[in-house]
Amino acid sequence: MVKFYEMKSPIKKMLKKIILYIFPELIETLNGNNKFRYIRDSLIGSTISTESRIYGPYSISNLELGDYSYIGRNSMINNAKIGKFCSIGPNLVCGYGIHPTNGITTSPMFYANNKSNGFTLCDETKIEETKLISIGNDVWIGINVTILDGVKIGNGAVIAAGSVVTKNVPDYAIYGGVPAKLIRYRFNEGQIEKFKKIEWWNFEFEKLKEIEEMFFDVDAFLDKNIE
Repeated sequence: MVKFYEMKSPIKKMLKKIILYIFPELIETLNGNNKFRYIRDSLIGSTISTESRIYGPYSISNLELGDYSYIGRNSMINNAKIGKFCSIGPNLVCGYGIHPTNGITTSPMFYANNKSNGFTLCDETKIEETKLISIGNDVWIGINVTILDGVKIGNGAVIAAGSVVTKNVPDYAIYGGVPAKLIRYRFNEGQIEKFKKIEWWNFEFEKLKEIEEMFFDVDAFLDKNIE
């Protein structure tokens, strides 16, 4: 059987381009890689701002999402809080449990009663399986990022594409890699301290126009708004 990516017809090549433009997450499938993760839209026990956007498909539970943030398609999120003005790329995975490594086995059948694999030998769960993931305001997270339970990502931070975040990330830090490590800070120490005091993400909507007008003039913006 001829696979889609092997077809030579100019029309079929054009069709592939159109499909990938609309659904970029299908690139692996159309290239013969069956590892593509398909999920259906699911939103449970969450508080989502009406000024935010979540692009499907997605699987989300116990999420608090702030104003003017968006989450890219095909993301799986559980037990997390995301602040305002955050840009979350596609395929984010976070908050799906902790497996202890200091026991006889890592199988939840022996330490949890939620029947993750359909069975359990426990009357009570022996560990805290999930811990809240906290993502601050003005955070940019690239595509294909995984964030482990209990991690806190500070305001203004950036997480590079493909990273696995295992530890807390400071305000305005840029982290990347597996596991994610500090690459650099977005601003110098003095500027960061001013950003922390200003907390521009709490501005009234009318005042946000000031950020657009002074976008690249960082120091002038900070000096104008610092108390």
